[in-house]
Amino acid sequence: MGYRFIENLSIADVAFEAHGENLNELFVSSAEALENTMVRNIEKVKPETTREFGVSSNKLDLLLVEFLQKLISYKDTDQLIFSKFTVNVKEIKNDWRVRCRAEGEHLDPNKHDLVVDVKAATMHMLKVQKKDEEWTARVVLDV
Repeated sequence: MGYRFIENLSIADVAFEAHGENLNELFVSSAEALENTMVRNIEKVKPETTREFGVSSNKLDLLLVEFLQKLISYKDTDQLIFSKFTVNVKEIKNDWRVRCRAEGEHLDPNKHDLVVDVKAATMHMLKVQKKDEEWTARVVLDV
């Protein structure tokens, strides 16, 4: 499980590749990459506030985008950033669903080392696939 930022893949945007042994881990890694794009050290974000949500899509890659968009919307509407995620991804009758419990705190520029403001998770160069025994995703964020 983990992620790495990809240099020079998309100019003026931020790209990352996330990994996980299963889809749950892949989505957690993607959420951590998203949050770490906005805040330099997500380890310093305390799990003081919780949000639980679910999203669905008929395609797995679009599910990941919807999932990341929901986290971005909490930053935009409630000024929340997260550092801990519990995720459950399921396929039910050709429909993908994810349930998430995200824990974090209110964004505070005096406390958190802000990097960039992510506007959206895009479909540009989006890829979710299983390679051997590992799931990978490539995501480009509009900043």
